[in-house]
Amino acid sequence: MKLSALRWLLDPATSLLALRLRAQVSGRMSYDAAWRLARVTRHPDEMVYRYHGHLAEDSGDER
Repeated sequence: MKLSALRWLLDPATSLLALRLRAQVSGRMSYDAAWRLARVTRHPDEMVYRYHGHLAEDSGDER
């Protein structure tokens, strides 16, 4: 299952807010970044997870 589909199933309110955020910036923000921003807006205690997903040195591959 794709991550975006899983996010829609688990938290549709955050996913809808993410789509509205993307529409406000005319699609210049990725859905992933918009979803993280929406999630932190609704749940400020999860700010640590937002920073984790935006680390520049995170190459995405696991060794």
